Amino acid sequence: MRTEEVYVKNDGTGLEFALRVTDSFVKTQGLTGRNAMHMRLITEEMIGMVSAIAGEFKSLFWIEGDDKECTYHLTADLEIDQEKRKEFLSASTSGKNESARGIMGKIRELIEIGMENYEDVSKLQMQYGIDPVSYGMMGMDNDMMSQAAVQWSLQKYRDSVSDSIDEGEGYKEAWDELEKSVIANITDDVRVGIMNDRLVLTILKKFGS
Repeated sequence: MRTEEVYVKNDGTGLEFALRVTDSFVKTQGLTGRNAMHMRLITEEMIGMVSAIAGEFKSLFWIEGDDKECTYHLTADLEIDQEKRKEFLSASTSGKNESARGIMGKIRELIEIGMENYEDVSKLQMQYGIDPVSYGMMGMDNDMMSQAAVQWSLQKYRDSVSDSIDEGEGYKEAWDELEKSVIANITDDVRVGIMNDRLVLTILKKFGS
């Protein structure tokens, strides 16, 4: 099943419609209980996170799948005002986006920085924690790079952090953050792809019994 596409703007337009589309998918597929609750929460988190990105954008949201698994899709043509973003960051004492906390906050910052530097992915060096941890580069696949300037996967990031957890406090903090993240615990993957001014965000959700 593929739902109808919903026009979403970062001023909140379309969110209620997207939630109604989500509820319709849940009902059609016979999803109940925790699965139904998670479906609605993912929609809220996905659109809410993208809506917080600096600049204006037009996007389309839809869900496709069945009662075994589904994929959330959001594609956006982005028109980022770099001067406004610089002004926003300069108002921060650290010069960083202080709202980039939690997994969804970091994904949002990855998207913003990726849109600024899609021709130079090596600049994606977002560092948090005591030891330097490159949240941008971790989770990227070199094979994916041929398809998009930036393509990032939460699952690959999770695997990278797990493999490096003994290398320093930064990685331990990153793992703790993953364990505490609602979106990381109720989804099977979050993927970000950026090419020029086009964002493709997908979230994979598999349903248990």
